[in-house]
Amino acid sequence: MIKSTYDGNPSPGLRPVAVVLTSDQLSIPMLPDALPFQMLEVSCWESVFRKLSAFRPGCVFVDFDHQRDETVTAVRRFADQGVRFSIVGVTADRSRKTLQRAMRNGFVDLVPRPLEHRAVMDAVEDAFRVDSDGIDSRCELRSCFGCLTPKEREVLPHLLLGVPSRRLAGQFAVTYQTIDRHRKHVIEKMKVDNMTELAMKLYRQF
Repeated sequence: MIKSTYDGNPSPGLRPVAVVLTSDQLSIPMLPDALPFQMLEVSCWESVFRKLSAFRPGCVFVDFDHQRDETVTAVRRFADQGVRFSIVGVTADRSRKTLQRAMRNGFVDLVPRPLEHRAVMDAVEDAFRVDSDGIDSRCELRSCFGCLTPKEREVLPHLLLGVPSRRLAGQFAVTYQTIDRHRKHVIEKMKVDNMTELAMKLYRQF
């Protein structure tokens, strides 16, 4: 059965959560009854990120039959910043091409329509395990990333590339001391000693 707590979670005792990214074909009432985990509905990927950045393992259900390109684009946008979700796709198309595309973009599983209780349970159990696996788990890194300010998130990709502070200061129209403060705060919030260590933590997931 699904574990009710995450042993490595900085907030022990919090139950895993499944976030449902709603569409015309996917919402909580459309899922099987009596699923033993908390579920939340959201309408956009930024809300998915906010709900799954609270140091608790979780997964996101997405409708992979509709707006597939938009879904992949959103997942890649977050992945480019080092943020990964444990995704369960819902689809009527279980072709090899669809499966390969989903797996390439970090999906844990695709659940076929019509949705069956056992299939959903198995997929969610796998997603919770993947999300909480290891010291630098998806959950841990995503939640640390969620502590960053919007400006820190904006400059982070440049910091990871090693762009000098003075060059970034000109690009963002701030002082180089401001960039150095952003760097210091990112290192503290992401629980690393330097940007090289952070880059290794983020990108060894891929």
